[in-house]
Amino acid sequence: MFLKHEAWKLALAGAFLCGTAVQALAQSGGVYPTSLAGNGFGDQAACGGCGTTGAYDACGTCGGGWFSDWLPCDPCRSDTPYELPTPSFLACRGIDFGGWIEAGAAVVANRPVDRYNGVVTFADRNAEPQLNQLWFFLDKPAQNQGSGWAWGGHVDFLYGTDARFTQAVDGLESDWNQTQRFYQAALPQFYLDIAYNDWLLRMGHFYTILGYEVVQAPKNFFYTHAYTMQYGEPFTHTGLLLSRKLNDQWAFSVGAHRGNDQFDDTDGQDALGFLGGVNWTSRNERLALAFALSADEFGPQTQRVIFSTVATWNISSRSQYVFQWDWGNAEDARGVDSQWYGINQYFFYTINPCWKFGTRVEWFRDSDGTRVTGIGDGNRLAGASFPGDFYEISVGLNWSPRANILVRPELRWDWYEPEGSVATLPYDSGDRDDQFLFGCDFILKF
Repeated sequence: MFLKHEAWKLALAGAFLCGTAVQALAQSGGVYPTSLAGNGFGDQAACGGCGTTGAYDACGTCGGGWFSDWLPCDPCRSDTPYELPTPSFLACRGIDFGGWIEAGAAVVANRPVDRYNGVVTFADRNAEPQLNQLWFFLDKPAQNQGSGWAWGGHVDFLYGTDARFTQAVDGLESDWNQTQRFYQAALPQFYLDIAYNDWLLRMGHFYTILGYEVVQAPKNFFYTHAYTMQYGEPFTHTGLLLSRKLNDQWAFSVGAHRGNDQFDDTDGQDALGFLGGVNWTSRNERLALAFALSADEFGPQTQRVIFSTVATWNISSRSQYVFQWDWGNAEDARGVDSQWYGINQYFFYTINPCWKFGTRVEWFRDSDGTRVTGIGDGNRLAGASFPGDFYEISVGLNWSPRANILVRPELRWDWYEPEGSVATLPYDSGDRDDQFLFGCDFILKF
């Protein structure tokens, strides 16, 4: 029955093309590293040549691992990425220059007339190739080896279709008079770091410390994002954040910001919000917990509180489980409360140094219909309210033939259970309560 939909056929064609690209890139060579030390799993596996019993070696058929024979790894895989040369006037000051380019496409098993993939964002256009991220950064770590003073900083520049989702709501990019529907630019981060002994003070515009998924594509496993990341959490803050590492197990941060995804004080309140968090890591580095909270005022007599808890369990050298719980509450000037909350679960299994399997299961409840909506110029769901529960299951692979190349095919199924009757549904331009999506992107780091 699904095969009657042209979009489903396009999804199969996209899977074939993505697989063809994977096969072609798999024929390239390089040099494989001799150690996996420092991967943070505690019982780090050795990396050796073929024939090393039990080793996490370069050859998929040697050393074991589920599906190793199905997804072989190039024994000459390079672990040294190509990097753009840093200009000498930056290098001599300890400033690193780099970035990446990410491009992909997503196809849903319907044919939405507005060509939007419902309320799914980032990979939001149906059957339309997207340059999601052309990213450049300047980075100087504030390194003092735990003693004395040091300074550093970071600047990010983003161009592409993802820039629309990470712009400050008030000020900054909104003043640039950008007229393109999909391709825009953003400055998601520019901050100064000052370190003194175990203290670090960050001042400027920076990404939130809430949640698990991030905007930077190479740091995520999946091409698409969870509802909690897009609708439940802020992206950026502008303010101050003071952090301290107490020991190898404990660290904390506390600071003030001008509002979630806000750069200017446009409401005239000049109110400061709170941002803070606590991080704990077990001695064997198998278990880590992170709690973060943001509280702010986003209008006259309006308050908002959001927190996230993320637990990471490194089950073994190959497998990892992540649990995330988010909760948010906002109260408007009339005293009316709205709440949203959700649970994300991730499981990752490293098949071999080139291949990694992952799955994400999410439940996100927008109980008052104030968070999830259509985003984007021409999206028929823009401004629509969807009180109820959103669910999604994503399954994917990461393939990295070289340290600076990453291909991420993904299958995703979303469905929605409304709270009472609703006038519009969140998929297929408002006509469906579920959606099947295939996506695949390519990342080249430099």
